[in-house]
Amino acid sequence: MQMRHRNVEVYISDNCKQCEQVMNQLDKWDISYSVKNITNAPAVLKEMQAHFIYSTPLVLIDGEKVHGFQKNKLQQMLGLINSMYSSRTHFSY
Repeated sequence: MQMRHRNVEVYISDNCKQCEQVMNQLDKWDISYSVKNITNAPAVLKEMQAHFIYSTPLVLIDGEKVHGFQKNKLQQMLGLINSMYSSRTHFSY
């Protein structure tokens, strides 16, 4: 499956388990991303809060927000799964 290039930014903080999960999953999918750590960086914190999000992780995919570690939503927004059906969808006729 061919995907178009996406701009992915990940806002994290120190000692954040969900932040680690997000980055590990993106690495597993071989997705390039930039990391913005809000810990001890007031300007980065303010930048994140401009999106009306006040806790990490925050993933921006082409400007669209995913707050927290939401694997299925990340897959969908990155074009890794069909938006209507997840890989776990089964049909019986």
